Amino acid sequence: MSMIPGFEYDLFVSYAHADNASTEEPEGWVTQFVSRLRTALCQRLGASRELSVFCDSNEVRANSRLPDLIKATKSSALFLAIGSPSYIAQDWTNRELESFIAQNEDLSRLFMIEYLPLNAEERYPSPLDENIHLEFWRASGPRSIPMPLSIHRDRDEFSTLIHTLAADLGKKLFSLRLLPRSPRVQAQTERAMPRAESSANVKAAGQTESTKRTVLLAQTTEDLEDEVDQLRSFLQQYAEEIAVLPVGGYPQGGEAFKSAFQSDIGRTDLFVQLLGKRAGRVPPDLPEGYTRFQSELAKSSNVPRLQWRRPDVDPESVTDSTYKAILKSETVIASGLEAFKLQILKEIRKSKEKEKVRKVKFSTVFINADSNDLEIAREVERECVQNALTAILPATGPSSEETRRDLEENLIDCDVLLFFYGNTTQAWIRHQLMRFNKVRPQRESSPKLLAICSGPPPKPEIGISFPDARVIDCPTGWNIEAIKKLITELGE
Repeated sequence: MSMIPGFEYDLFVSYAHADNASTEEPEGWVTQFVSRLRTALCQRLGASRELSVFCDSNEVRANSRLPDLIKATKSSALFLAIGSPSYIAQDWTNRELESFIAQNEDLSRLFMIEYLPLNAEERYPSPLDENIHLEFWRASGPRSIPMPLSIHRDRDEFSTLIHTLAADLGKKLFSLRLLPRSPRVQAQTERAMPRAESSANVKAAGQTESTKRTVLLAQTTEDLEDEVDQLRSFLQQYAEEIAVLPVGGYPQGGEAFKSAFQSDIGRTDLFVQLLGKRAGRVPPDLPEGYTRFQSELAKSSNVPRLQWRRPDVDPESVTDSTYKAILKSETVIASGLEAFKLQILKEIRKSKEKEKVRKVKFSTVFINADSNDLEIAREVERECVQNALTAILPATGPSSEETRRDLEENLIDCDVLLFFYGNTTQAWIRHQLMRFNKVRPQRESSPKLLAICSGPPPKPEIGISFPDARVIDCPTGWNIEAIKKLITELGE
């Protein structure tokens, strides 16, 4: 049983069987290695009953078990390659690697150790050739011949390496355990669904495209490039939820950089910046420097910001006062990188929930009409309700402080504002419009629709105009169809 939802195995161990041949030991090197690694992982994760490791112990002849191995790679959360000259010489080990990568775009799930180093001119297949790996061998004897570490003779060194690897694997498994299944795994689940259910999900997937949130990863200093790469890989696991900018690197040099960054910040939902001990480079035509420019533009653009520094980076030790202020900003989180990753995901999903609530929230329509126009106002009210819109009529009764406050609250809080100028006076409509203009600065945003519906009988022009107001002029009789059309559009 796997501890990671959606996977059959937590870890797939890929190795060449030649490297597990028993010689001096009662068990092969790989068998003992996997046993020690599993124990170390369980100790760190507290998941001995749940942790599932796939390590094929059968000899593979003529690729007879290759389909089973490929199936296992597709069902594994992490992949561990045990590199050696024998490893790259086998066809099935390459096929295992290719299968895992095809299912998992996140290369941070790919790990490697080295049982023996490659010979001159040999290379590991991509992307193992660029993967940082632990060396479980040492150069021995007068000729410095590479020899695999002995689990018994090299106990201390072997144990240190095993626990180092277990810490890295455990950290990744722990982060996956806390988070929902990756988009890739979700897609695999959907493909296995009955056709009717799968079709519904395909439709839903198309709908989520417009609900993606865009994260802009700021250009950082050279000492944090590894952390930025890790963060980008993490966010790319959630490609159905998150789009990451920039798509490529930014052009260097002040003006070109500013232009590209300004374009991206305008379509960003969350600005993320990793901060090191130094402010970074300052090109001649960008005197504030890359780091400060990005931070200040994100702030002035009112883009939500999350900034990060290591806990051991002390702002008080920074001599640059401007950069010190950035490090001490309330948007800066001093934590481990893994915790910061989760904070980003939490922030993204929080904003999506707000958007979801906003979308399902019915628009509120304030129908502001004099008591002499309540008949048309009530007809519009009925039309609003039929279109899932909340309709509010003005309070009735003698004028009082309470009715004045009710009027102002509706003018401030409504999503749609309709004024009716029918069987009333010019003074009444002018007073209502001027009252709205007075309280308008208190609104969070402009109304989705501001309309003045003018009907019979003939009367003086209002003499007040708003540039964003829509006028429905019905001098010979109320055009209820035009008003209905307006309301229907709002309800869609």
